[in-house]
Amino acid sequence: MKYIKYLFVVLAAFFFSSCSKQEQKINSENQSSTQNVKPEETKGGNQDQTSVVKTWAGQFSFEESVKNATGVGSQSWSYVITIKAIDDRTLTAIIQVDGFQTMTRIEADVKATEKNAEFYFNKYGAENIFELYKKGDLLFTMSINDKNEIITNWDKMKPNVLENQKSGKVMFKKVIS
Repeated sequence: MKYIKYLFVVLAAFFFSSCSKQEQKINSENQSSTQNVKPEETKGGNQDQTSVVKTWAGQFSFEESVKNATGVGSQSWSYVITIKAIDDRTLTAIIQVDGFQTMTRIEADVKATEKNAEFYFNKYGAENIFELYKKGDLLFTMSINDKNEIITNWDKMKPNVLENQKSGKVMFKKVIS
């Protein structure tokens, strides 16, 4: 008898939830003519996603240290970003920062074009010490300039050394493709 009541409640919930859904007509009279066009068909949308993955997939590194700090416990940090392709169009990154009083492990979503990559916080990895970001926070962007150098523009995530926190500088180098 208990199971019959349970089944009745589940069926009733299903029936009422399906009845409450209404068809919605989409008003398309004010939409642009490119609204429903595939990205490859829009102007400038012929970008080859394979080249985007090739450009950004790999490992990037950056090291910094405080001037005049030497010896045991010197204030230095190592930043390593490993970018991997999940599929033809999706990149993800593991960001690790190790150094003086720091052990950061972050998994980030990467939105990239051939010249730019934006890193958005997704979640913390194992062994992370401090939790400073929330899901969706823009951590930083990397851009490739005319000299094929990687320019970093910091956002929520910043380096530890104050003079390195200025955006628009060459910080990361690609060490593994």
